[in-house]
Amino acid sequence: MKCVPAFLLCFISVISFTQEDTIIGKKSPDLTFDQMVNYHMSEATLSDFDGKIVVLDFWATWCIPCIQSFPKLEELQHTFQDYLQIITITDDPPGRIERFLNKQQMSLPVVIDEKRSLAKIFPHRTIPHAIVIDKTGTVRAITTSSEITKELIEKLISGKEIHLDEKKEDIHFDPSKPLSGNENFTYQITITPFRDGYPSMVNPTGGEGSYKGRRIIATNLAAKSLIEIACQFPVGTRTIMDVEDKSRLEWNRQNAICFDLIVPEELGEKRFDIMRMHLELYFGLEAVIEERVMPAKILQRLHGSTHKPEKAEGDLEPYAAYGGRGLSMKNSPISTLCNFLEGQLNKPLVDETHLPGKYNMEVPWYHENPEQIHAELKNFGLELVDGERKIKVLVLREK
Repeated sequence: MKCVPAFLLCFISVISFTQEDTIIGKKSPDLTFDQMVNYHMSEATLSDFDGKIVVLDFWATWCIPCIQSFPKLEELQHTFQDYLQIITITDDPPGRIERFLNKQQMSLPVVIDEKRSLAKIFPHRTIPHAIVIDKTGTVRAITTSSEITKELIEKLISGKEIHLDEKKEDIHFDPSKPLSGNENFTYQITITPFRDGYPSMVNPTGGEGSYKGRRIIATNLAAKSLIEIACQFPVGTRTIMDVEDKSRLEWNRQNAICFDLIVPEELGEKRFDIMRMHLELYFGLEAVIEERVMPAKILQRLHGSTHKPEKAEGDLEPYAAYGGRGLSMKNSPISTLCNFLEGQLNKPLVDETHLPGKYNMEVPWYHENPEQIHAELKNFGLELVDGERKIKVLVLREK
């Protein structure tokens, strides 16, 4: 199963603003919360919470780390209700938030910021993203929700200094430019350590410019993900790490690197093989593809159903965009749906639909209710069942 993964770790794009000058220690503007739900007020301003510590928690329904932080934040809100107000902010549409709240028990207020007005005041690329404002209206920290602790709130209540590393992001990071800074080579490979401010991402296509079809850039990823990309394997679901120390292949700041490969146009089709060769040499690994019988999800046609996916017409370029919110595909094969489902379910998936050709499909995904996918697939005359199949796996071994 070939799959060029679109690898994003709660990554969002914001390119119009900068964090060159920190706002920590400066007064926050009097923010306006126009569309509040799950709260006794439908709108408010920051000044309505004068005298309280305010934590702004930017999140999305597709961001698993964001959702995992909610129980702890709710506990803090309950414990310090007289001194603290946590406000969650998302650019998800109202309908999606309503469905989320119907499934997810949560007491924190939600501000729907579809136009990203608040996100532009506090620019960021990744979520969760948290802004801590003290009772005087001064920004005291830019961090993640995992750093909002009982001890931190107690220090702020008593007026003590707090010391958190600022969550800095390179808002102007431009993946279309070589990491080396040199655009005059027809063949170059650049490997750097983890870079603060860069997202964890990959673009294996080379973009639409002069590097199209002959470049792969990946930033702040670890060995396992990078080799999966080079082998065009689904991220995480079909990889067996046959090494003594598995932790060295997994993601953390010490293990992650930035990798940029640019090859001549005549070698463009071999760029994944070239990437794999360099990575095996750099990490001292051998990547082997084998067949093994494993538990899997099987996508098949729903017996007796009259529903079918919409057949694509014309010779348009295939298009697919997917992430935590769902899949949107046009003029694309069923394998695109399989790749999306395998990534969301985090299990190997086998296509037994026997559907040829190309299709148009819109498939929403709800992290708060993964079982909803069965109803969504039923609309296309498809179903997922459990089984065992012989599948190709990627085995990583030390040389």
